[in-house]
Amino acid sequence: MLPKGYLGTFPGLLNFVLTFDELNVLINNQDANQDWYSRLSAVNGIYLILDTNPDAEAQHYVGAAYGEEGVWQRWKSYVKTRHGNNKQLKEHCEKNSDYHKGLKFTLLQTLPANLDKEDVIAYENLYKEKLGSRVVGLNSN
Repeated sequence: MLPKGYLGTFPGLLNFVLTFDELNVLINNQDANQDWYSRLSAVNGIYLILDTNPDAEAQHYVGAAYGEEGVWQRWKSYVKTRHGNNKQLKEHCEKNSDYHKGLKFTLLQTLPANLDKEDVIAYENLYKEKLGSRVVGLNSN
């Protein structure tokens, strides 16, 4: 019998896309998903949030995760706030209380947990440039 809130076997750091609802289940059932927690909290990374809301015009957001619990910690803030305190995502959430339900989360690149914050942000900026997320996406800076 599987534990309540079990999301499934961890597929690998770059082999998944999670809906907001799946991310919510994952974060709020850490004990049932220890393999996800141990892997995502052990790395920093560059992640992509795809906005699949009908009026979104396929926008995306590129972000960086670093700190004590790496990607897990950063994505936990999205579950808690629904927008991760990102300016444009927050504005969308204020206009539409169900906006967060159309977001999908994935990792673009993992980075060592001991990499300096400045180096992680440099990778984030490179991905913002490559994907044009400041021009046609949800990154404002």
